This record gives sequence, C-alpha cells and structure tokens, in this order.
Amino acid sequence: MSARPEAVAPFDAGARWTALVLSRVRAGAVVCLVGEAKPLAVALRAHGCDVREQPGPGWTRPEGAEPALVVLTGDAVAHVLTGGLEVLRQDAPRAELLFCLRNAGSASALLETWLGTAPARAGISEQGMLRRLSDVGYRVAHREAQPGAPGNTGLATDTEQALRALLAQLSPSTQVEEGLYVVVPDAPARALEPGLLSVVLTHDPRASAATLDEALFALACQEQQPLELLLAASEGSDLSAAQASLERYATLGTFQPRTVRAPAGELHAEALRQARGQYVSLLDSRCLVYPRHYARLVQALQQGGAAWAVSRSFRTEWASTSGAMPYVGSKEPFPLGERLEVDQLTLHPELVHALVIDRTRIGPFPLTGAGQGAGIADLTVRLAALFVPEFLGGIASCEVRGPRGAPVDGEAPASPEHWLLRSVSAWTGAVGQAREEALLAREFRHRLVDGVNARLHSIPWIHDTLRALADRLKSDRTP
Repeated sequence: MSARPEAVAPFDAGARWTALVLSRVRAGAVVCLVGEAKPLAVALRAHGCDVREQPGPGWTRPEGAEPALVVLTGDAVAHVLTGGLEVLRQDAPRAELLFCLRNAGSASALLETWLGTAPARAGISEQGMLRRLSDVGYRVAHREAQPGAPGNTGLATDTEQALRALLAQLSPSTQVEEGLYVVVPDAPARALEPGLLSVVLTHDPRASAATLDEALFALACQEQQPLELLLAASEGSDLSAAQASLERYATLGTFQPRTVRAPAGELHAEALRQARGQYVSLLDSRCLVYPRHYARLVQALQQGGAAWAVSRSFRTEWASTSGAMPYVGSKEPFPLGERLEVDQLTLHPELVHALVIDRTRIGPFPLTGAGQGAGIADLTVRLAALFVPEFLGGIASCEVRGPRGAPVDGEAPASPEHWLLRSVSAWTGAVGQAREEALLAREFRHRLVDGVNARLHSIPWIHDTLRALADRLKSDRTP
C-alpha cells in the first residue's frame, strides 16, 4: 500500500491536529483517546462527543458502544502501530484511526543518524507505518505531510541534495518530516504470490478490436506459468470486444484473466495494487509478446540478483496503400548493441513494455510516478537510476506496434531529472566501450570508402565519368 504526500504549508501541528479530529466526528459520537491528550478531550466534549480516555500508551477496548473514532497521541502512536494494531482492528472493526506521526525514516533523520550528528529518531517510519496498516487491513483516507527542510546536516549542498534525491527515489516517504493521518478500515493486503507473473494490459479504446485480439492471443501462447492477466480499463470504456477475446482464449487455460476499472489517471496504480504476482509486467494493446518472452525474463531474474529484466524489442510500423489491407512496412530492433544504458531508455521509452520486475527486490520503490494522474512513462529511467537491469540482447522477443516516438501511457516521458546509483567502474567501462564502438564504426566507414574508391580506380572509365560529372555540376553552379 502507498499514499502520496499532500504537500501543505507549514502547519501548527497542535491547532491543525485538533481541527482535523473535530472535522471527523459529529455530536454524540464515541471517541476513544489513547495517550495523554487533555486539551483535545476538552475540545471533543465541547463538540458534543462521548470521550473515553486511556492515558497509557496501550489500547484496550472501552466498555459500552464501539468507538467511531480512535485517536492516538504521544507514545501511543508508535506503541499501537508497532504492537497493538491487530487487536485494535479486531476490537473496533469499524472505527477510524487518527494520529500524528513524526517520521523516524525521514531523510533528515536518516542523514543525521548516519553522520552521527543526532541519535536515531525514536518511533516508527512512515514507510513502516504504511506497510503495517496495509497488512492489518487499513488504508489512508487523508494525509497532510510536512516536508523536511534541507541544509541541516552540515554536508556540502550538492552532496546532501544527491543523497536526499536517492532516498526519495527509493521511498518517497523519506521526504516527509511530520504528517497527520486519517486511517479507515479496508481489506488486508494480500501477500505476493511467489513465482506468479502478473501482466497488466492497459485497454486503449482507440485501438481496433483486431489489434487487441492479437495482443491477447499472444499472451495466451506464453510459456511462462503461472500467469495472471489484469485487463485495466478506464471507467465507462466499452470492453465487449475484449471480453469476447478473453472468453475465447481463457479456454486454453494459460492465464487467469481479471478486469480492473479505475479513473484514467489512477488506472496503473489500481491495477498494480490488485496484482498478486511476485513478478509484474506492463503492456498495452500495441504490444505482441512472443511465446518465450516472459519465460526468458523470469528465468534471468531467478538465476541472478537483479530487480528487473528487459529484452530487446521490435518497433513494427504499418503501411498501407489505397484500397489495400495494411501490411508491415518495417520492423526495426531496438535498442542496438549488447549493453543497455540509461540514455537508451530515454531514447526508447517503449521498453517499459518489454520488462519484468521482481517486486520482492525493489523495496518501497513506487512503480507509478509522483503527482496527479501519474503513469509509467518514465518507469524504466527511474528503475535504472537505482537498479541495474538484466538485459536480454540477441533476437528481439516482443513487438511494439506503431510509429516511432508514439507516447507511452498517453503522455510524453518526463525529463529524467534523476540521480543515478552506479559505480565509477561501470561508468568508465560504458564510456570506454562506447568510444571503442565509435572508433570501430569510423574505421569500418573508412575501409568501406577506401574499398569503393579502389574499385572505381580499377575501372578507369567509371572513375573518369564520375569525375567529369562532378566537374560539370561544379561549373553549372558557378555564376
């Protein structure tokens, strides 16, 4: 589970906290306060609430009606979130949970601890809190986050900026210094199923039924097992043709199909939340995957220690003439070369449809980008910044159909303003190889030109004719 921070102006935690708690209850509601909170208790009673106070840090079910609201304050926040959340969920299954958290895993706290300028911050990190809530059966309904201020570590400005950026890329919650949270009951998160590949196929209403049918048939022919298919469609889109294809190919028994509905801007996030597999891949209806495509990628991950693997692909462009059926105009492999570098990912954002990610190896890394309507356009670049991929060169094993430069996820890829976690030897090795390949290519061109020139000299009349033609063209251009 994840919840994105809503950046707000600096707030008075006490005043804003009281206002938030009062906004969640009506007069007559039963509210349980866990931890010392006398001023808040006074404000709630003035609001007409039935307040049950528990001064200690531990939760116990109060007598009488089930509370509509449970408010954690002080030491009770870490105490309940780390050790008593299951009991609270069982004792008050319909109650909302409110608390204020000072993030023990903020970038400021982590850097100060690493540098020895401050002791480790007591309490629980926001990332740990989100994981605990999801496991027990809660989701964050409201969140107000106060970002941490840079420049308090004593490090050089550029160094601190780079370290903060790397932490934020791995876990966006490290940007949060303090937050106010409203948590509501939800279904517990399901553990990832080992060995299962979840393929998220985004339905494009502009794609033809035949194109989508071919994409689904290609998935039905996959050798990788087990495999679940999540057909992700925006709310209101017509899926009748897709459902007919799914019913036809489901009889093959090679995948477990499910449909995911969500607003267009939240489609990938919701599909990934519902995906049950240890491995995940992202497609759209333009894509064709060859039978061994996923089997090879998953095998590469299982045999190595990488977090993701990606294969070479074909870019297939269609051509047509008047009154004739469209045909394949060109099929170009990409990327070229046997090494994959970050610049190739910015040049070929469509490679996001040629990868498999092992979600047990990426920690809290967010698969969808930040911001409203975030998608997957820059996912490969963000992944490569922190996780070196396993690249399967050789013959391409999937196709992305459509013109070069077609947008991914309905948007152009974001500018790659990301910091890279890579050793100096990896950089120098890549630069050295690029220089060597350039020299070899230049040498090949020189040999080719020399060879052509030698052949022309061996046939005097051709050489003389070309020279005369060049002289005539030159004289024709002379005024």
